[in-house]
Amino acid sequence: MNKERQRSILEILLKRKQATVRELAALLYISEPSIRRDLAELESKQLIKRVHGGAVLNENASNELRIPFLIRELEQSNEKLIIAKKAASLVTDGNVIFMDASTTAYNMLPFLAEKRDITIITNGLKILNAICDNKEYKIKVVATGGDLHPSCLAFVGEDARSTIKKYNADVCFFACRGLSEDGRLTDISPDEDNVRLKMIEHSKSSYLLCTAGKIGKLYHHNICHISEINGAIFAEEPCEALKKYTIL
Repeated sequence: MNKERQRSILEILLKRKQATVRELAALLYISEPSIRRDLAELESKQLIKRVHGGAVLNENASNELRIPFLIRELEQSNEKLIIAKKAASLVTDGNVIFMDASTTAYNMLPFLAEKRDITIITNGLKILNAICDNKEYKIKVVATGGDLHPSCLAFVGEDARSTIKKYNADVCFFACRGLSEDGRLTDISPDEDNVRLKMIEHSKSSYLLCTAGKIGKLYHHNICHISEINGAIFAEEPCEALKKYTIL
């Protein structure tokens, strides 16, 4: 029961970014002392930060303790669908595609279903499961294999990179945690970033899938500069400094 309550708290914080104890108690029909205990436990896992009278998400949570992948799917889902649709429009029949384990890349699948004779090479377990479970997806899929990060459902490590090196893709789609206004792509997971870099290296073209909330954010691990890839796909026009890198 505690886990379900805590999941609900995270879902609320993903939508609102911040909530008071009183608001959470009213929304979940739970006593304020119970909410405080849940917040204390979530803070101990480095998923939230308690502030006066309530809590906010801990966006700088370490890779191992970051908000679970399935919870993060709730964030900006409509925006991610817009980006996913734009990205899929760049794919043509017969393409070989690298896709990372991001939720935005995952959201491309329904828009790729109408393509013919495409191959997806991915380190994303959720992408693999979706293709296997849905008979409408006439898509060949290759799993990178490697060490699985349970919190983000991503395969990483030398085995994953070794598989990627065996292929040459037409296009690569990936996401990251932050895109600074001076064009730096950053994240909190070096293991995932090294897989993304290998995908970029072995692709003819590479595109960042970027939601508005990531613009202006800077995290501790550098992936590359936006000028080193073909560009970025946004749901709406980004800030002036990044406009020249916008693809769609």
